[in-house]
Amino acid sequence: MATEVSQALAAHAKELLDEAAGRGQRAIDHVETDLEQFAPLLVHQVRLRKALADPGLPPEPKRALLTELGHGRLDETSVELLATAAARQRVRLRDFPGLVAELAAMAAFTAADKAGKLEELEGELFGLARLVEREHRVRSALTNPGLPVENKRALVAELLSGAGPRAARLADLLVELYEGHNLDTMAKAWAEAAAARRDRVVAEVRSAVPLDQRRRARLAETLTRVIGRPVVLQVTVDEAILGSVVVRVGDELFDGSVRSRLEQAREALGVA
Repeated sequence: MATEVSQALAAHAKELLDEAAGRGQRAIDHVETDLEQFAPLLVHQVRLRKALADPGLPPEPKRALLTELGHGRLDETSVELLATAAARQRVRLRDFPGLVAELAAMAAFTAADKAGKLEELEGELFGLARLVEREHRVRSALTNPGLPVENKRALVAELLSGAGPRAARLADLLVELYEGHNLDTMAKAWAEAAAARRDRVVAEVRSAVPLDQRRRARLAETLTRVIGRPVVLQVTVDEAILGSVVVRVGDELFDGSVRSRLEQAREALGVA
């Protein structure tokens, strides 16, 4: 990510977004749309970005500017979030659209939660991250500087043709802002943020064979005991690990694969 929402801004944003959700699904959906549309606008409207990102300009003139710019169509929560974002967190001018994109993601998680679709959104974002990570051709196309951004957006839209509209819009936003770079990393980070809203952590599991529901439940239960928080599994079948499973939770790796043990044995014996 170009920037990460600070703890103070995240707490403020969550409070505002939850209040919007309390006004109903339509209200929080409105905020989500406002922020998703505003982030790319800031990329092109440099003077607007400078005004909103200026830490010396109080929130009140920013609210007035946003109200005038939106012709009264921006939700009150959207105006408040945009007006106070820079006051709560200082970022470089070029990173301000990324900050708004992260707020848009938080709004999407809140809206999905309100609609009972947060777990589904989390899985779709993680699935996109995994696809880009594993498919060399897709990753090459997305990072190709000679390929127009519109083509990259069309490619990602095609990849997510079976996904829900929220995942598609968030992915499109990431491609538009970052021109296809680091899509896997950012989609994964947002999937983990969606899980965190449900008070869960994501465990990335690579298994040599498909795991049935019983094995998944046992593994999730074991990891929950080890980590101390409820765990949601994202499982990938990877024959290259030669048996057992490899689990990553954040920066922590639990590696029980045969390949790993063979490599460790070779190192101990000094065999290449």
